[in-house]
Amino acid sequence: MTYSAIRTNKTVIFLVCCLAFITNGLLGVLPSSSLAILATHTHVALSTAGLVFTVSALGSIIAVLISNLLIKKIGTKNIMISGLGGLILASMLIPTTGSFDIWLIAQLIQGMSSSLITVGLCMTLTFNFKETLGEKMNVLHGAAGMGSLLAPLVLANALSLTGTILPSFLLVALVSGLSVLLLGPMRFADRPQELFVDRSEEMSQHQQDSLSVSRLFKNPIIWFTALQVLFYVGAESGFSNWLVTSISQGSHMALAAATPAATLFWVGLTVGRMAIAQLMKRKLISDARLLYISFIGGAISGLCVIFYIQQPLISFVASCFLGFFLGPIFPSLQTIASRRFEHAAGFMSSIVLLSSGLAGMTVPMSIGLIIPQLGVRGGMLIPAIMSISICVPFYCANRKARHMQQPERTIEQPTYKHIADMPTVELECVSVAA
Repeated sequence: MTYSAIRTNKTVIFLVCCLAFITNGLLGVLPSSSLAILATHTHVALSTAGLVFTVSALGSIIAVLISNLLIKKIGTKNIMISGLGGLILASMLIPTTGSFDIWLIAQLIQGMSSSLITVGLCMTLTFNFKETLGEKMNVLHGAAGMGSLLAPLVLANALSLTGTILPSFLLVALVSGLSVLLLGPMRFADRPQELFVDRSEEMSQHQQDSLSVSRLFKNPIIWFTALQVLFYVGAESGFSNWLVTSISQGSHMALAAATPAATLFWVGLTVGRMAIAQLMKRKLISDARLLYISFIGGAISGLCVIFYIQQPLISFVASCFLGFFLGPIFPSLQTIASRRFEHAAGFMSSIVLLSSGLAGMTVPMSIGLIIPQLGVRGGMLIPAIMSISICVPFYCANRKARHMQQPERTIEQPTYKHIADMPTVELECVSVAA
C-alpha cells in the first residue's frame, strides 16, 4: 500500500481516531484517581480539590458552545489537533504545579480539549462512515472506555516504580503527540459537504444557516434527544462516581476493598460497546430494540446494586452488568441523532454534549447531597430512576419523527398508481372518427 493510499484509508483513519479517544479517556480519569495526591501538592483540602471537576465540566460546556462555529471555520481535523494539543499542555501542568489556581486552569483546558476531541471525532465519523455509523460509534466510545480502564493501572504502576504520578501524565502527553503526528497527514472529509459553496453564494448560505438553526430550535425532537442524553449521562455519572463509596458505606467495608466495583463497571461498559458493535456489524440487532433492552437492563442492574448493597459479591456482579447495559446507550443515541439531523450534525453534536456537561455537573453533586439525608440506597435510586426514564423521551421522539414523516410519504406517492386503477370508458365519438 502506497503512502497516498494509507493517508486516505478509512481503516487507518478510524484507528487513529480510536487512539486519540484512548488518550481522552486516560486524562479524563487520571486527575480523579490521583485527587488526594494532587490536593497535597497544591496544599488544599480534599473537599476544595473537588472543585476542579466543576471547572472541567465548565470547560466542556464552553468548548461545546463554540464547536459548531469551529467546524465550519477550520474543520474537524484541526479541532481534534487543537484538542490534543490542549491535552498535552494540561497533562504537563496538572502533575507539576504547586498552585491550586494553575491546577484549575489546567482542568479548564482539559475539559475544553476533551470536548473538542469528542466533537471532532464524532463529526469525522458522521462525515466519513455514514453506512456503518452505529458500529463505529460504539467501537470509538469503547476505546475511550479502554483509556478509562488503563488509567488506574498506569497510575498504580507509576507510583510503585517511581513514587510519583508524573510518568502516568507524561504517557498521556506522549500518546497525544503521537496522535497529532498520525492525524496530520490523514486526508478525509472534515466538514459538511454543503459548506463547499462559491463566494457569490456565501451570503445566501449564511441566511440559510440562520433559518435552519431557528427551525431546529422549534423542533421538539431536538429537545427530546437532549432529555435522553441528560437522563443517560445522569445515570452513568451517578453510578460511576458513587458506586465505590456507596458499596463501601452500605456493606461497612474498606474503600479499597470496594474499588473492584468501579473496575467491573468500566469493564462492562467497554465490553458492552464492543459486543454491540459486532452485533450491528452483522445486522443482528436494531438501534431501537437495543436501546429499550439497555434502558430496562440498566435500571434492573442498578436496583440490584442498591438492594444487595450489603452483599459485596452480588453488588460487584451487578456493577458489571450495569456497565454492560449502559455502555451502548450513548453511542446509539448519538448515532440516531446524527442520522436524523444529518444536515445539522454539528449543531446536534453540540446539543448532545451540552446536555452531557449539564448532567455531569449536577447529578453527582445532587446524589452527594441526598446520601447524608436518605442514605446510600436513597441516593443511588436517582441514577436507577434516570436509566429507566430515558424510555419516555426516546418513545416520544420516535413517535414525533414518524408523525412528521407521514405527510411526506403521502405527498411523495406517484399519481400514476391511482390513474392505473381507474376504469376506462370507450367514447363513441372516438370510434366514429377512427
